[in-house]
Order: sequence, then C-alpha cells, then structure tokens
Amino acid sequence: MPDQKIILPPGNLPLIVVIGAGFAGIELVRNLPEDLFRVLLIDRNNYHTFQPLLYQVAIGGLEPDSVAYPVRKIFSGRKNFYFRIAEVTGMDLDARTVATSVGTVRYDMLVVATGSQANFFGMDDLKSNSISLKSVTDALDLRSLILQNLEASLATTDETEREALLSMVVVGGGPTGIETAGALAELKKHVFRKDYPELDIGRMKVTLVEAGPELLASMSAKSRKAAEHFVRGMGIHLLLNTQVKNYDGQTLSLGNGETIPCKAVIWSAGVTGQLPALFPSGATEKGRIKTDEANRVTGYENVFALGDVAGIFTPSTPRGYPMLAPVAKQQGKHLAKNIIRQAAGSEMTPFSYTDKGTMATVGRAKAVLDFQKLHLHGFTAWIGWLFIHLMYLVGFRNKMIVLVNWMWNYIRYDSAIRLIIRPYKKKT
Repeated sequence: MPDQKIILPPGNLPLIVVIGAGFAGIELVRNLPEDLFRVLLIDRNNYHTFQPLLYQVAIGGLEPDSVAYPVRKIFSGRKNFYFRIAEVTGMDLDARTVATSVGTVRYDMLVVATGSQANFFGMDDLKSNSISLKSVTDALDLRSLILQNLEASLATTDETEREALLSMVVVGGGPTGIETAGALAELKKHVFRKDYPELDIGRMKVTLVEAGPELLASMSAKSRKAAEHFVRGMGIHLLLNTQVKNYDGQTLSLGNGETIPCKAVIWSAGVTGQLPALFPSGATEKGRIKTDEANRVTGYENVFALGDVAGIFTPSTPRGYPMLAPVAKQQGKHLAKNIIRQAAGSEMTPFSYTDKGTMATVGRAKAVLDFQKLHLHGFTAWIGWLFIHLMYLVGFRNKMIVLVNWMWNYIRYDSAIRLIIRPYKKKT
C-alpha cells in the first residue's frame, strides 16, 4: 500500500469511507446526518453517471453532461463531506485501511458500492472487440464507431466490406439491449436516410441476439410479447435461442454455427459485480460480495456492500436482488437508517426491496411497463418511462436539458448530436 495518506481535515466524528458514486453510494451519503459522521466518497470519476440513458448518448440524442452530474456539486455545502478522485488499489479489512492511487485512508466504517461491469463469460476476443454501455466513455466510443463505419462505407467499393460496416449487432435481450437496438433502428429510419443520401441505407442491418427464448425475461408474459412485437415491427432482425461464441472484430460467431459479418457489436448480455482490488475472495460469491440482510459483509462488522456489487443470498433471493437502480437507491437509503440506528445503540433491520415496477422502451411511443398486476405497453407505458427517468436524473438542469432534447427529437425526428469528437480506436 502507498506510504502517503489521504489528507483530510481533522475531526472527532467517525469516518465512513464510501467507494463508488453510483446510485447506492450517492443515496447513502445523502441520507447520513452530517453532524454525526464524516464521509469520504471515492470514485474514479468526478461525476455521477445516470447509466440507464447512456444509450441515448451513444446514438446522439443526448450529450454526456445530460446524464452526468458533478459529485462535488451534489454535496455542495455539506459539512464533514470529502471527495477524492482515485482508483482503489487494495484494502486491508482487518487493519481497516483502503489504499488508493492518491494515498491510504483508515476508516471506522467502509461501504463498497462499486456497481457492476460487463460479463463476457471468458470470451476475451469478444471483450476486446465489442463495446458495452457502462460508462460515458463507452457511449462516446459507440457513437464514434457508428458514425465512422457509415463514413467508411462511403469510401469502399467492396460490397462485402460495406455490408459489414452497415451491420450493427446488439447482444442481449434485456432493457439495455432492446433500447439500444430500437434507438439504432430509429436512427436508420429517420436520421441516417437523410444524412447519407448516397448510401442505400436500407442495407443497414440492426440485429438483436438473445440467448433465451424471449426478450425481457424478468418481465411479464404480456410485456415480453409486446416487446417482441415492437422489435420486429421496427425492422430489427431478431435472433432468439441464439448464443454468441466469439467476435474477432470482423465476424460474430454464433452457437448454431452461423456467422454475421459486422464491424459493430454492442454487448449487453450480462453483468457481474465490479469488485474492488484485493477484496477478500472468501467474502465473494457469484461475482458479488456476500452480505447479510442488513448489507453487512460476511465476516466483518464494520464493512458493508450496496447495489449491484452486493449479494444478499437468501431462500427468497437465491441469486441476490436484481442489479437495478431502484434496488441500489433503496439499499443506500436503508443502510443510512441502519447506521443511524447502530449509532443510537439499536439493532440494524433487514433490507426489503419494494418493487415499484419494471419498464423498458423500444422506441418512440413503444414501451412496456409492469407494476404489480398492471401491465401497460405502447404510448402510455412510454410516457411512464419518460417520467420515471426524468425523476431519477440528478440535478434540475439535467432534467430540463433531457426534457427539451426529448421534445425536440419527438417533434423533429432528429437526434442532432452526430459528432465524431474523438475517433474510436479498438482496444489492444
């Protein structure tokens, strides 16, 4: 661990170190009393990212600053709050220390809320050559790649090469997958046709690959059927019961022996917990940190895990809670209450998730929504999707910018931010 220490203002209050400025970490800090604890929040970025709308950054509908918000601004004026941009390089849970790229800090309480990362299931070539939508950088990379491929298709006389450049494959039939595929299909129909009149844009092909028999496996049968109807109706080539075996940057190989020549693959077929460096392997299971029902890490009284990285494995949740923003936010708020209870000498209470509904959008006025026994699809579900996502965004300015962009795009059928700011280069 580094010899240098993270320098913080002196204080007598207990120090809570929170790793991760995602939904869980932000919600936790918001609900901790500033006069009872000092809080150090650590993240590799100086902003909170609203991941559910990253695909709209990728297709040029929104700019990055519409879905990102500065951490320091979120907690502006808060007493006993400190923030550091850093990478966690190690930790010693017995010594109560966390090592980072800017120094080491000793904590009284540690909360790991590092979120999730794409799970490529050991397919290294696929990992190197595809793009997942987990960060603002990913979204900008995908935007550049799509536009670069279209430009390159104008410069080639090789029809096979042009077919690959105009082929875009989304892998994974969950919400992110169908939202991304739907957005690409709308770009093809309403935007690229006008931007690239020299191209026969009808040759552009959007393919959605799903390993299971249906889309949106976690939603109701009615919503699954409606989503498939929307997807097919938008001209998206849908492959169900189809596994991906490899992607070398040129050809996507499928489990049934077929191949798809393509130059753009978007991976949304699986996630796993993003474990901090050197986190004890004995405290992890199924790619997540094992915790009790109060989010306390197994074997440690003063270490907690929240959100996607946390695994509360019980008979009723054998795979843990779903990796969703509402789960993370509720866990963050509940842990804050438990920390306050513990400080007052009371026992912590178990976390219980309140399902406020699940939704996904395929395109303009095409969405599905499940809430208890209510199952909506079409325009009504789409309005609900818009409203919920606006409410979840951090910052009034972000809400207004996104609302104005959505209204403009709805009226004009135009995603205007089609800039190649920095050319995409494949990972090496």
